[in-house]
Parts: sequence; C-alpha cells; structure tokens
Amino acid sequence: MMPPRSDRPQPGARPAGTGGRGPGRPGGAPGGAPAGGGFGKGGRGRGGTQGAFGKGGAGRGKQRKSKRAKRQELEQMSAPSLGGVSVPRGDGDTIVRLRRGSSITDFAEKIDANPASLVTVLFHLGEMATATQSLDEETFSVLGEELGYKIQIVSPEDEERELLESFDIDLDAELEAETDDELETRPAVVTVMGHVDHGKTRLLDAIRHTNVVEGEHGGITQHIGAYQISFEHDGQPRQLTFIDTPGHEAFTAMRARGAQVTDIAVLVVAADDGVMPQTVEALNHAQAAGVPIVVAVNKIDKEGANPDKVRGQLTEYGLVPEEYGGDTMFVDVSARQGLHIDDLISAVLLTADAALDLRANPNKDARGVAIEANLDRGRGAVATVLVQSGTLHVGDNMVAGTAHGRVRAMFDEDGEPVEAALPSRPVQVLGLSSVPRAGDTFLVTEDDRTARQIAEKREAAERNAQLAKRRKRISLEDFDKAVAEGKIDTLNLILKGDVSGAVEALEDSLLKIDVGEEVQLRVIHRGVGAITQNDVNLATVDNAIIIGFNVRPAERVAELADREGVDMRFYSVIYAAIEDIELALKGMLKPEYEEVQLGTAEVREIFRSSKFGNIAGSIVRSGIIRRNTKARLLRDGVVVGDNLTIDSLKRFKDDATEVREGFECGIGLGSFNDIQLEDIIETFEMREKPRV
Repeated sequence: MMPPRSDRPQPGARPAGTGGRGPGRPGGAPGGAPAGGGFGKGGRGRGGTQGAFGKGGAGRGKQRKSKRAKRQELEQMSAPSLGGVSVPRGDGDTIVRLRRGSSITDFAEKIDANPASLVTVLFHLGEMATATQSLDEETFSVLGEELGYKIQIVSPEDEERELLESFDIDLDAELEAETDDELETRPAVVTVMGHVDHGKTRLLDAIRHTNVVEGEHGGITQHIGAYQISFEHDGQPRQLTFIDTPGHEAFTAMRARGAQVTDIAVLVVAADDGVMPQTVEALNHAQAAGVPIVVAVNKIDKEGANPDKVRGQLTEYGLVPEEYGGDTMFVDVSARQGLHIDDLISAVLLTADAALDLRANPNKDARGVAIEANLDRGRGAVATVLVQSGTLHVGDNMVAGTAHGRVRAMFDEDGEPVEAALPSRPVQVLGLSSVPRAGDTFLVTEDDRTARQIAEKREAAERNAQLAKRRKRISLEDFDKAVAEGKIDTLNLILKGDVSGAVEALEDSLLKIDVGEEVQLRVIHRGVGAITQNDVNLATVDNAIIIGFNVRPAERVAELADREGVDMRFYSVIYAAIEDIELALKGMLKPEYEEVQLGTAEVREIFRSSKFGNIAGSIVRSGIIRRNTKARLLRDGVVVGDNLTIDSLKRFKDDATEVREGFECGIGLGSFNDIQLEDIIETFEMREKPRV
C-alpha cells in the first residue's frame, strides 16, 4: 500500500485560498477566504455556500417570481371578488364589442378572464347559463355593468360588413371606386304602397294589362311581386320596375323592405275612404327610406269619392300637392276603368328624371336583394331577386343570405328564360341550395367554395342570434289555466308557410301581441314548404304548436301529429291567423267550428271531358270520399285549390254517394280543372267545437 502523497488533499480537507471544490463539492469562498465554518446544515450539491451559513438545502433554493407571475398575482389580489371568484374589472367606460348570440366564453376572451368565473358571477346575479350558451343583449348588459364594462352588440349591418371583409369583399370601397364613365342609366324601381283594399294590385294590373288580383286569397296580396314593364314615353323607349307590396298591416316588415330597395314610392289612397292607418304607416316607411313619393288617388269613379279630401288629409302628414304650392305630385286615377294611368306613369318618370340620379355599373359582379323566395316542386328553391348593381349571368356563383349555389336558370315575370339581368331587373333564379329569406342581400362570388363559406358563417351567426332571443309570448289553449295556477308558461310555436316573406311577416305580427309580462312566447322553428315529420317531432319534444300558412302536412304527418297530440292550425289569410291566436291567448274565443278530415284520394289518371271538365281518376288513400263535401287540392304539400266541392263522384260508370279507402273512383271538382298526377284531394267538413 502506497503512503499518501503530501500534495494530495486529505478527505474533509481543502487547499487554502483556491476556492475550489473538494470531493464533497462544497462551495468555497473566493480569493482564498475560509469556507465560513464548514457545511453546517448544508447538503450535497449546488448551493453549498448557503449551507455554510446554516440554511441551504438541496437544489437551487427559492426561485424569484417572474414579472408576469407577480403582475397576475397583483391583478388577482386587486380584482373584485364576486361570488367568491376574482375577475378583472373595467373602469366603467371600457367598451366591449360582441357579435349577436355571443357566449360567456366569447366575452371572457375579450376581457382575458376565466369563463368559469364569469359563469359563477352570472349565477350570483340570478341568471343560470353555461359557458358556451348564447346570451341576449340584456343579460350581457347586466353582467358588463357589474364588471365595469359597456357592452355593445354589433349590429347586423356591421356584422355582415365584417364577415364580407374577412373574404376580401368590401362593398363600400367598390362603390367609391366607381367612376362616372363606368355608370350607366338604369330603370327606376317603383314600390306601390298603401292601405289594404285601396286598389294597389289592381292599379298595377292596369299598368301591366294583366290580372294578378284574381289569384290572391280574399283579394289581398299575400306575396311580394316584382315586374318590369317597357313602354314608349314622349317617343322614347322607357322601362320601370314595379314592386307590389302587400297592403295588410301584418306585412309591415315586407312593406318597409320594399321602401328600402326602391327609388320612388307610389302611395295609393282610395278617394272614397281617405287616409287610413296603414296609409300613414306606408307613408312613414317611405319617408324613413328617403324616397320621393307620388300619390295616386284611386277609385275616383266611385260614388262618394272626394279627391280633395285626400289632398287635405295628406297635407297634415307633410305631403303638400303641387297645386297647393307643395312639391308632391298627386294624380287622380281609376284602376278599374283605366283612367289617367298614363298621367301616373308620366308623374313617376318626371319625378325620377328630376330628383334622382339613377345610374349603376353593369360591368361587375352582381349585387342585389332577394324580394321573395319559395320552394317549388320539381325546380327546388326559387328566389325572386332584384339586381341593384352589376350584371347577373346564368352560371354565376352566388350567395343569398344563408343560401348559396350556381345560377342554373333565370326567368322574367312572364316565365321567359333570361341569360343576363342588368341593374333594376327582377328575375327568378334557380339553383340555390335552400330558400333565402325575403330581404336577404345577394352577391356573386368568384367560386362556389367562397359562396358556401359565406353562407355557412351567416347561418351560424343567425343560429346564435336566434338562440339568444328571448321574446315575450303567450300560450294558446293553456293560457287561462297557466295564469290561474300562477305559472310563467312559455308557448313554443313552429311556423311553416309557402313563402318566406309570409312566414316572417306572421312572426313579426305575433310578436306585437300585447299580453303582459307573465307569459313568454317563442318561435323555435320557421320554414318554407309542407309540414314534415321533423316539424312534428320538434313540436313533440318542445311542446309546441304548429301553424301552417297556405301549406298542409306531408303524407302520414297528420297521423303522427294526432298520435303525439300535437296541435296543428292552418290558415290562408294572415290576419285570420293573428286574430285567432290573439283571441285564444286572451281567453276570448267563443265556440268555434272545427275542420274534420273525412278522407284523402290520390290522383292516378286524368280524364278530359268537354262537358264536365277534367275528371280525376283517383284511389282513396284514407277515410271516405263523399259527394257534395268540401275539398282542397294539394300539390307537394302546398294548397293549390281551396274551397272546392266534390261535384261528381263515380265508380266506373255509376254515380256514387261515397267511396271508401282502397277503392278507385272518378272525382269531378266542378269548374276547377288545374289537376295533375299525384295531386292529393282532401275532403273535410266543419263541425262545431265548443271551447271549454
């Protein structure tokens, strides 16, 4: 065994003044200073210098907090504690912008807070909601006020602008960039407005030399129609586009929309009736839109007509006739006899030429508005659109509201195909994926993918906005019982109609029914087309009532609704639906007549007779078909003939009083001959139903 060398350090010893590290790797003092009394309580590893002072432990010892950690800790300490949680607080003037239908998570991202904490705060404010649930503006205002923030819900217009800008589409910039050389003269868009039954459609009839009014229920226009007419004026070829808006007050939203897309409003006032409430309403819409007004004093041929009285009444509303020193043109006309129609057209053209700069750029992608839309059997979604700028071509990719697609075909008001639609031209468009709503804006995109993405984002935003709506509504049948029992009930409605504008107008009208604060009413679904099994299933889950406007249930849907106990109501005139629902909600309904279905038959063959008209060779699908009973004709779930009568009923060559299920028969509907294969003939009778 070798003796230890004198220059080798001994265990536990260390060379003086080296500041080095021995086998135990203690921290030495620099510059040869002593280690400070050995290890003391210090352990092995780094940090032995602290151990020499008696406090060091294993590892690096205590770490200093980062500036970010200290700042977060300070914010948490200074943040208000609401409901036992700490949330960042605003200064009372901090503005937070949120989209319609935003959730607590969206709000939390804006203020850098924990969504779970905001859920707790909202709970202590008396409102229960999940982090991803869409909230209404009122709830956000309460929450924001509690936390020191001013909540601003982005308007639909700003939301739409931001959405399009995310796809590099800036409509305002496009308009500003247009030069005078690019703009060309376009026809004026004229909206016919006024009180119900004052002759608006008949006046347009006289202008177009057609007969629209006979096809309307009760002589009242139910849909918006758009037509372009061509004529000569002072030797020059001219064109005008007319929009016929319904006159009943239930269609206020549609009438207002007509004023927004129009250049000139023709206010029709009956000379024998004078100014009526809806006359004033239409006048307000036109004035709010800032469009010139031409007054057509109609029915001057009727006994008791007093055009001067109309002029005096409208003077009170700011429409002063030119003969009284004002600037509003009044024209006395008779739509029934066709008197002074040319004078009215001259007044419209004079107003357009003198007061308006009607120009648009046709050499760009089309932009415009969907005037009306419906679901057509065989053709799919059909939208009537008004081109406001650019030119719409067959084959263009377009998006209208939440619908998108490629333009497969276009037709004018006479059903003739159109290859290109210039500004101010109304056309029917085929090829959309779904039915857009009346008033939805449309635009042409570069490709189908962009159109689909815009439509999907619009649909998501609309869905969130609908989920956030909390409308005050009323129950129908159970209204009195719910009030008597002290309950706050919610009436859920499902609205289905033949066209989107009618559904929207019906919803807006129901919202205006005033029944106090104790009952809530909610439209959980709205759509176009026949009532389907999905509608009945939704009504079953949410205990809803289905209201059908000019539509009927699809096959076997009525049986499902009866089995599930779902209440379905059907109307063809909108104010009848509103009146019925309002009276039911207020408990004022008297004993009423109930429609009871007797049977249905499917048309399998059509026999044409010069003496009896078209005879429907049919097979009875359900119930009994009786002669002389009331009937209606359904085509793909939509009513195409109502208030009909089973005029003749035969089995082979013999007359029959009734035909039961499973048997074939020949059915004659009197003078009604618009019968097609696969149509459904539904018979019914009215039975008195006392309301309990």
